[in-house]
Amino acid sequence: MEENRIRTILAEKITAYRKRAGMTQAELAEKLNYSDKSVSKWERGDGMPDLLVLCQLADLYDVPLDAFLREGPLARPQKELRGRHAIITLLSLGLVVFVSAIAFFVCYLAKVRVGWLSFVYGVPVGMILLVVFSHIWGNTLHQAIAVSLLDWALVASIYVSFRAIAPSIQGIAMLFMVGAVFQVLIILWYVLMFFRRRNRAKRGDRHVLS
Repeated sequence: MEENRIRTILAEKITAYRKRAGMTQAELAEKLNYSDKSVSKWERGDGMPDLLVLCQLADLYDVPLDAFLREGPLARPQKELRGRHAIITLLSLGLVVFVSAIAFFVCYLAKVRVGWLSFVYGVPVGMILLVVFSHIWGNTLHQAIAVSLLDWALVASIYVSFRAIAPSIQGIAMLFMVGAVFQVLIILWYVLMFFRRRNRAKRGDRHVLS
């Protein structure tokens, strides 16, 4: 992207986010410890703020840093997006509980003795949804927690199933050892992913500053 185009987009976004926040140039300048002339210069496209100022603007308006360089509509505040994501997640988990309740009711009518297992199986299904959502919206920590919960939900549901259906089988508790081994692999994998992403981000910062 050409420098003139970057200046134009940056000027438009700084102006648009300031107006959306209901701030004057003087108020924004005060929060950034700059003069209103500097803010006016940025918004005219006669100059560009440095990376530190862009980070301050991103924190101030609660938007991603690259929101000031992307064409198109303004980014929604991160707090608003997190609230929407939480609602979607809760609704999805509620749907899992609803389906489990229907399955339990059908089993009850059919006089199935272990119909209550429908709720047990609903737990790993709900954890699968958490894994999907965490990989769409969350960070590495959220993803690791979601996969870990899925691991133990699967182990627990299998264990409970065997205890309910075939209680005479021995050694089922060894499933938890398998779950523990898989948990270690999960931790190692996401630690590796964390360092890979951090190194990639550092390379990106050096590229921007160069």
